[in-house]
Amino acid sequence: MVNKKVANGILTILRCYRRITLAWIAEGPRGQMVAPTDPQDLSAECRACGWTPKYVRSVMDEEQQADYGTSMERQRCRARMDIEGGTIKLLVYEGNHVTNHFYYEWVPLAKWKVECKSNRERVQCNGSVPIFWKEKAVLGNYDIHEQKASFAVSDSFVEIANLSTLGEMSVLVRNTNGGPPECTCAQCSSDADHASKNQLMVNDWGDFCCGNLWPADKPIMRALNRPLNTPRGPQDHFVALWYRHGKPLMGRAWNDDGKINASFVDSNHEFSGKIIGSLQMLVAMQATAAGFEYCWLPYEQASRYIGKDFAPVHMSYVAPCVIQVDKFEILGSVNLKKERAEASFDGRIITLDGPAIRTLKVLCRKDRDDTMVI
Repeated sequence: MVNKKVANGILTILRCYRRITLAWIAEGPRGQMVAPTDPQDLSAECRACGWTPKYVRSVMDEEQQADYGTSMERQRCRARMDIEGGTIKLLVYEGNHVTNHFYYEWVPLAKWKVECKSNRERVQCNGSVPIFWKEKAVLGNYDIHEQKASFAVSDSFVEIANLSTLGEMSVLVRNTNGGPPECTCAQCSSDADHASKNQLMVNDWGDFCCGNLWPADKPIMRALNRPLNTPRGPQDHFVALWYRHGKPLMGRAWNDDGKINASFVDSNHEFSGKIIGSLQMLVAMQATAAGFEYCWLPYEQASRYIGKDFAPVHMSYVAPCVIQVDKFEILGSVNLKKERAEASFDGRIITLDGPAIRTLKVLCRKDRDDTMVI
């Protein structure tokens, strides 16, 4: 039997680990990732982690190795939380594949096993590997010796040992072969083979902090592309995402006198202000660059899954949704599985179920084949 205190500590670690790394997934190779310890200590504490991969060093001359060492020193670990006498540390990935000579990507475990001797090096500490379970939208730990994955799903501890299921999950790897497919740096742009590859663009979720200055360098996705008619008059609501105990929540953010403020609903309670802490807001991208465009469609149309060229912008089963009550409009969320829409305004929780949500507008992304990127 596992000691209850230890089990709770494991769950806490996995929740923190999952939340931060999912933010990195959404951002792509430019974002942040979680690492187990300081690079200076890896040779002794974590030989398998490979922060100075032999393959990379073997193909570098002395000058390149010196540059590589300098780039690795710039990556710093920052302690975030003490649990049962231990610490959780985050590794900030600075620079790019040109300065670091590698980039991070997520690949299916089954694919990595086939290509294990390729340019992809699995990120691991001893026998532990970060693994992502897409269907549950959770990050967990994969034990390469026992071939088992463990996850913290809500308040439950879940272990997966089925090889078929594990093969579809993604593990984090370092790719030492050039740059990522979507990279537009000068080096990749000058490479004809790399530039000719179709780019794969995903929703661009920017990382922000509630209470910080409103971003002036990124256009944030605005609900219905116009001010909403709220109980306080016309107001711009922006699409926001927040993880509470690992659970994704869609809500609204707004410019509060030059500062970021946001509101989310969970378990019939509103969460707003400083309690939010870190959150993400959806960056509006041009269709000519992304290969798709955003649109707001009625729930009845957005929830159809057959014969369509669009899909709701969602995390798990939750999508942004504009809720209309009487003559007022408020940006909230809709659970596509439970058919329930929720929003909050000034402490009041608004909930709509079943037929009442059919006409509510849900944020979707529609494929475009008339753009430069397909």
